[in-house]
Amino acid sequence: MRTEHKAPVIGESLYLWAGNQIDLPADHDSLQKRELTSTVDVYQLSTADWSSHLTRGTPPLGVAGYSCTTSHSNIYYFGGWCGHDDCYHNTLNVLNTIKMQWTLCSNAEQLLMKKGYAGMVLLEFDAAEYLVIIGGYGSAPTVYHPQFQYDQLNDGRVHTNEQLLYNVSTKQFIVPSVSGQCCLPTDTFIIEKITTAGNRGIMFGGLVTVNDHETAVTNSVYIFSVTHNIINWEILKPGAIPSEGLWPVERCDHASAIINGDYTSPTLVVIGGRDNKNQLVNECLLFDSITTGQCSCRKIPLPESVTGRYSHSLTAVTMSPHCVWLVILGGFEKFEWEKVRGRVKPIVTFITDSNRLIMIIELIYSEAGEWIVQAVLDGNNLTSKNYQEKYQSYSKTRTWWMEQLIEYPTEKEMKLQRYIQSLHQELQVAHQSKVSLQEALVEANKQVKGNDSNDIMGSVLEEMRQEQEKLIEEKQIITEDYEKLKLKVADMEEEYLKEKQIIIDGNQNLKTDISEKDKVIAKLTSQAEEQSQNEKQIITDLRAKVSDNELYTTKLMKEKSQLQERVTSLEEQSIKETSSIGLQFNYPIPSMDKLDFLSDVQVAERKQFLIQGDKPQKINWKKFGLRIRVQKKSLLSSETVEAAVVALVGGEFQFPPNTVLVSAVYAVSLSKPLLKRLILEIQHCVDLTRQTGLSHHLKFAIAPVSTPSLPYQFSIVKGGEFKPDSWYGSIQRKEFCLVAIVGEKRLPKSSTIGDESEEEEEEQAEEETEEEVEDGNSDSSSDNGKTKGPPGGSSGGQGESTSNEGVEEEGETGGEPLHEEGNEEQDNERVEESKDHKEPQHEEATAPIPCTEISSNFNGEMVVSTGVVENMTYAGQVYYEEKRTKELVTFTAAKKLSALIEFIEKKHLQAKIDQHIYFSFNSSYSYIELKFDAPQDEPFTGWSIKPHLKPCRLRRCDIDNFGDANYPVPPSCLISIYGSPGAVPSLHYSVPLVGVVDPVTLLIHCSLRTAPPRPSINPNSSTASNESAVLSTGGASPLDTVDVNKLKKVINDVLVSHYAALTSLPKKAHSELANQLYTVHMINTAVRQAPSMEECIDEFKASLSFKRKLPQVQEHCQKFLDSFIAVRGSYAHAAIALGEDWIRAIKNELGFDFIIDVDA
Repeated sequence: MRTEHKAPVIGESLYLWAGNQIDLPADHDSLQKRELTSTVDVYQLSTADWSSHLTRGTPPLGVAGYSCTTSHSNIYYFGGWCGHDDCYHNTLNVLNTIKMQWTLCSNAEQLLMKKGYAGMVLLEFDAAEYLVIIGGYGSAPTVYHPQFQYDQLNDGRVHTNEQLLYNVSTKQFIVPSVSGQCCLPTDTFIIEKITTAGNRGIMFGGLVTVNDHETAVTNSVYIFSVTHNIINWEILKPGAIPSEGLWPVERCDHASAIINGDYTSPTLVVIGGRDNKNQLVNECLLFDSITTGQCSCRKIPLPESVTGRYSHSLTAVTMSPHCVWLVILGGFEKFEWEKVRGRVKPIVTFITDSNRLIMIIELIYSEAGEWIVQAVLDGNNLTSKNYQEKYQSYSKTRTWWMEQLIEYPTEKEMKLQRYIQSLHQELQVAHQSKVSLQEALVEANKQVKGNDSNDIMGSVLEEMRQEQEKLIEEKQIITEDYEKLKLKVADMEEEYLKEKQIIIDGNQNLKTDISEKDKVIAKLTSQAEEQSQNEKQIITDLRAKVSDNELYTTKLMKEKSQLQERVTSLEEQSIKETSSIGLQFNYPIPSMDKLDFLSDVQVAERKQFLIQGDKPQKINWKKFGLRIRVQKKSLLSSETVEAAVVALVGGEFQFPPNTVLVSAVYAVSLSKPLLKRLILEIQHCVDLTRQTGLSHHLKFAIAPVSTPSLPYQFSIVKGGEFKPDSWYGSIQRKEFCLVAIVGEKRLPKSSTIGDESEEEEEEQAEEETEEEVEDGNSDSSSDNGKTKGPPGGSSGGQGESTSNEGVEEEGETGGEPLHEEGNEEQDNERVEESKDHKEPQHEEATAPIPCTEISSNFNGEMVVSTGVVENMTYAGQVYYEEKRTKELVTFTAAKKLSALIEFIEKKHLQAKIDQHIYFSFNSSYSYIELKFDAPQDEPFTGWSIKPHLKPCRLRRCDIDNFGDANYPVPPSCLISIYGSPGAVPSLHYSVPLVGVVDPVTLLIHCSLRTAPPRPSINPNSSTASNESAVLSTGGASPLDTVDVNKLKKVINDVLVSHYAALTSLPKKAHSELANQLYTVHMINTAVRQAPSMEECIDEFKASLSFKRKLPQVQEHCQKFLDSFIAVRGSYAHAAIALGEDWIRAIKNELGFDFIIDVDA
């Protein structure tokens, strides 16, 4: 059940996507909405069955009222309504029905307004295919084109007759010129191409603007043509269309299709719709001869079950030269106005009858020269045996007939036929004139015979004789012209037949060429298959060699494991004999000491956790992108072990060739070995949802901590798991070391995902077989026997903190905190219970690829990108700092990793943090650039925005290298903002970000300060007074006169008055509100995980009680309102009302202006 959709036909299949559906979420973009819009339903005429197909790529957000047309095997979709509020789109997307893949053609952001319910057709002119987009309504445009109209309606939306051309081959939009009597701003009309291959179209009905701000239904008919980027319009007046009844009634939300017969010109079919009283238009109209300029209109009888609907789709499928099937699908069956809670709202009713959801009307072209209804098939008929027999009878000849379509008239042939037709009409006129003259001569002879007067008879006879001579001369002229016309028609028919034969011969030659090419393709395919078999045999041989090497490696690792166990036993014995420190707390010496000798690294944070008892536990260090799982019975029930973790943003690291680092680096140490392996879950920055099979190219890399010399050498280890729907990868480890995730950059050209999958399955089977042999110590091989006791000393740097928070047991929480330092937020280190979890396969370490001949050959074949680099995601952050008379804005970027983001935020502790953004690099750019010359939506008079760098760019290599020894700080752009005394109070300056995949625009927000910041120099000096004059509004400073306690009481009182309204807001958006509040540090993790409006308000009030200064209170309230506004909808309106009441109450009770921005 759906409406406001299209169902285009390609071959023998109808493709149905999106539309207005009952179960469509009223969201801008959500997982549930993506699940619906990522599916295309296909209706096979041969079986009368529906099938659902998942698509690849990103589907459009405009799901209803979109415009749609086809080109070969592609379906183009433009614009549409988003399904919530007044949200419209202007993107142009194409669906490849062979690959079932979406591609974004262009978003036309600067040229075309965001709108729905427009029209789009595909025309051919100037030796190219063009999409023609006309009309519609939606949001206010960013660019107004003077040749078109933009009428703002009473509901705030904009009605337009805007027109645009899109060149399919060059993928460029063109704003055309118009001539003739152009259509008015219109929506919900029908538009069709009226020539088989040409540049003309027809437009009928819809809603047009009246009285500047209202709409009304129309019955206007327009014919338009496009040449050389000019659209010429012609309106047909009443009387121009001869019809059986009156001029067609006004209608909107109707559906149409073009039908073609063997020797008939295109015919427009129109079914259903609504009239000016919102009543159903139960009729079917046929517009004939629309290409000849002598258009005629008539009705054909159809049952109300077919015509009684609107906002439906209509598709024409040609079954034979004399038969067309009209497939009608979905729609509304009722429209009425009802009072709902005191307000009049439109109520619509979907068609739910299964017999009416899809119907087929069979039209045949009769011997009388007109289309008539042969049969009407409903849902029951389509599943019957008779339907199958009817379809099979047509399909026997349809294939042959479709191959002959190239013989059907082209535009030139149609022009020739029209000229021949006009000559035949002239001949008929000449023949009629001849008959009329003969009749007049007979009548004159009768009159002469009836007159007895000889004189009169003589004069009459003389006159008749003269008239007869004239008639004979005229007859002779007409006869000669008739013979000439006959000869001319014969010559033109002969020329037409010759051209037709040339086309047939060309078609035959084309078929011959295709047959020869098919043979060549078959030969190449055979050769490729043979080469593939040879390569598979080579791979099998190499795998056998690898298997032998792994068996030998396993033997060596077992021997090494036995030696390590003996060393461990001796160390434990030594500890018992020499020290009892730590036993008083029931756990050994702290493990952080083992990591103190890390050198030449940048530490983001250090953390210590306690692992107690034999229950499964989970350490969630989410704030720095790490989770650690402790398996059941890893310890005895009475034992306690300390885990020390260090998150590193960079250092002297060297990774294997052909890899890129996609995570932070972590060092993990235990005070005592566990009985079972730890499961490490590490965050990475690769979006695995964009490309199938991308997870196969992510690998874990390790490096021994006690390396004798720098840099730290990382090597790839086997195993690990990367789920496509997760930003974490997991792996089992036993020995402590440096751990990170890397991605493969390129692959040999011959590599395939299938081979990788088979190889992984074989490796997994081998590793499972070897688990008993390895005895759980395969990790140690990665250290190459070099891991020994850590040297003394400390790396200094970041402060350390130790806590048992973040660890949770099965059934009960155990453990006690050791100690804690610093201001670290404990909410991010959540305690989670670990229940049924799968244990990933054990892994083995492999050394980096050496520089050998094999490596050289491998690199020589690296020509295919794995997609890892292209799908890396990044985070951008804006910071604000007050610098005397100016505002200093900093934009910085790094990989989308929690550890890196936290490290950067620590560098800006005194700054105000703005909304963060996520982005990916456009493959054609090696940088991102902030553009400060973009057109602005809001005035910025009196403000000066000056970047410190031109052009203001961040290079990708600098962002990727952040953390390296030579890149200790993240790249950033600085912008100085100055506001003069006469400037507009608030600055809202948009800065587009160039070089990213999806368009992103940063918004810089600044307000004139009511009082200058307190100067650090002598306030009586001239410098201080000059600076104060720049941003001050005069008068006493609120900082000195405001009683903050009274201010907070007024704020709380107003909030209490809004409490009932806020708690009644839709609960579905609570989680989104919690995310916004959490981003600006207004709520803790516990509230975010189980959000409610009451908890969010309590957190706001609790934090407000600790604010001591007016700027702090204003900033606190502003963040609270901004979070509501970001959720949009009713939440934004609630925030605006609350902010206005705050401003009004503070002004009335305390007598000063409370500076907050309440614009949504």
